[in-house]
Amino acid sequence: MKLPIACLVLLQLAVMSDVLVAQQGGPVSSLGRRNMPEGQIAQGMPYNGTTKDLSWMHRELPPPREVQIHDLIHIRVDERAQAFSDGEIDRKKTGQYAAILTDWIRLDGINSIKPAVQAEGDPRITGTLNQRLKSEAEMETSEGLKFTIAAEVQEILPNGTLKLEARKTITVNDEIWVYHLRGVCRTEDINPNNTVLSEHLADLTITKEDHGSVRDAYRRGWLLTLWDKVHWF
Repeated sequence: MKLPIACLVLLQLAVMSDVLVAQQGGPVSSLGRRNMPEGQIAQGMPYNGTTKDLSWMHRELPPPREVQIHDLIHIRVDERAQAFSDGEIDRKKTGQYAAILTDWIRLDGINSIKPAVQAEGDPRITGTLNQRLKSEAEMETSEGLKFTIAAEVQEILPNGTLKLEARKTITVNDEIWVYHLRGVCRTEDINPNNTVLSEHLADLTITKEDHGSVRDAYRRGWLLTLWDKVHWF
């Protein structure tokens, strides 16, 4: 392995030296002479050659293929999310109240109401209300989603961006995984190997559904779901 690497290094150094020598007006290699105009060779004029003209290893990249509707583009999904939340509440409330009934009435027959004097004084009630609520909460979540899916070009917008939509269903015995993806990307974000990263998609929507015995094992029942929504205590 060391010999081929050494040969490549020497070849690259030779190309770089040809570029420097050509720019300085000195002698150049046979590849440089082949690409130089005849007038510059005869007059010994400096030749500012490019890597394309002076390198034996230069290869032109193929032009990007024009994307059409219903073409397939591979999307590499690698989404990660992490959140940390810490909360604390300490609430105190104190109240005092006093109530006195100064006037009391009594019925004198059917058509008469008279004041009733309380022999032991006016009825009264006093009290004190103390209330305190203290709560502490801490939450830390970390999620990740990684898979590759082939999307179909649904529409090409006037500015050249592409609307993509993909759906994949995997069934293994009784286990079913369903992936659905939708988003918009630019043609410049598509790699030469016809792949695009999910982080380059705008208006991205990813849905993953699980069905089967594994999902049933940790699925919450209706009673537990109702209990969590009501928050009894």
